[in-house]
Amino acid sequence: MRCAGAAPLLGSLPGELDPTEAALLGAHLATCEPCRARLADIEALSGVVRDGLRDEAARRDLSIFADGVMARIPASAWQGAPAGPLERLRAFLRRHRVLAAASALAPALAALALYLYIGRTGGTGPSELSVEVTSEDLAAIVLDTSDGPVILVGDGSEGT
Repeated sequence: MRCAGAAPLLGSLPGELDPTEAALLGAHLATCEPCRARLADIEALSGVVRDGLRDEAARRDLSIFADGVMARIPASAWQGAPAGPLERLRAFLRRHRVLAAASALAPALAALALYLYIGRTGGTGPSELSVEVTSEDLAAIVLDTSDGPVILVGDGSEGT
């Protein structure tokens, strides 16, 4: 591996490289002093940045931020919220009454439409259809239906 190929791999975190890349990088670092120096610089810089960020976060008072977020949330959203699934369903239905009414009326309207359709056609729904297929040597196919047998004649060469 050359320095140009090793340079992008130097800043990788432990576990980011696959075993082949890690072995190639290790072999290169064993023989290349400039890349070892660059790796030491990268590790020192990342340590300084990590420590600086941790120190800055420790100096900040985040309770003001948390209090501001909690102040923007209405108290009804988190205080006294229903605990169980049945209580949550009741609360949802109280908030969405139109949706609940439409959900309750949909099956009733479907039943009414079916009743009116059957009443308009005189109670004669679609005729019963039974089909039985019989074939011998694929020359002729006999379909026994409720309207009588239907014979399909072919030369036997199609569909084989």
